[in-house]
Parts: sequence; structure tokens; C-alpha cells
Amino acid sequence: VEEDKSLFTFEERFAMVCAGVSDLANVMVVPSGAFILSQQTFPQYFMKIVDEELVNSTEYDIRIFAEQIAPKLNISYRFVGEEPEDQVTSAYNEAMKRILPSNGVKVVETPRKRIGEQCVSESRARKCLEENDLERLRDLIPDSTREILFFREE
Repeated sequence: VEEDKSLFTFEERFAMVCAGVSDLANVMVVPSGAFILSQQTFPQYFMKIVDEELVNSTEYDIRIFAEQIAPKLNISYRFVGEEPEDQVTSAYNEAMKRILPSNGVKVVETPRKRIGEQCVSESRARKCLEENDLERLRDLIPDSTREILFFREE
């Protein structure tokens, strides 16, 4: 997601993703542009609004991806993380599973990493950063992200 609505800039997040998949030869990381999970196509995602427009906005965003973006980039798989806590992201994942296969894109949902009973999440990692709890943060992020974050702090 290119919009800077996060603790980290788009460039920083993009670098973390690229580093995290650098060992995968058949994976290409591309910027989302203005039409994949953007304020223009899916404002509820950023405001975390669960309302009657959620289904329409979710489907609109996914159809743009399925009909315009996936074919141009030869995308045949979309990998998503399981989302047991955030209702908006969970609704988005469910809509992808419903819409994308009929457009030739297989949705692969990976289980959320857990530490004990708790799911690892961006919000937990962000809280560790805010509290400067680097020891707890180490368990929540991959080595590639850890290297970028700790280099950033130096």
C-alpha cells in the first residue's frame, strides 16, 4: 500500500517487503499505485469503518485488481495473511476468496504467526516500537525487517 498512513513511509515498508522476499526467485514486489487498497477505492480500510458500504468498497477495490491489474502483471496468486482480529481486513480477505478465483487468481491465506495465544500483528509491533521494547519486538518481526529497523535507529 503506497499511502503513507503508517508509522513507516511507503519507501521504508517497500524496502522491508523486498528484503523479506529477496530469497524467493518467482516473487515480484510492485508498488500498489493509486488503485490497490487506496483511499480512493477503499477509504474504510484506512478508517477501519465497518458499515453498509464496506462490502461495496471491498468488492470495488478487488474487482479493479482482478480485472485491470492482475492481468497486466500476470498475477495468478494473491497471498494474504489470516486476519482474526481486524474486521475490515477480514472482510477484504473473504471478498478476495469469493471474487478472485473466478478471475483466474488463486487466493492463498497463510495462518497468522502466534506467540503463545496472541497473534503477531503490526499493532503489537508498533506498540513495542513506541515503548522502545526492542526485546519483545525481536520476536514479532522477521530478521530482514529487524535489520532495517535497527539500522534505521543507528
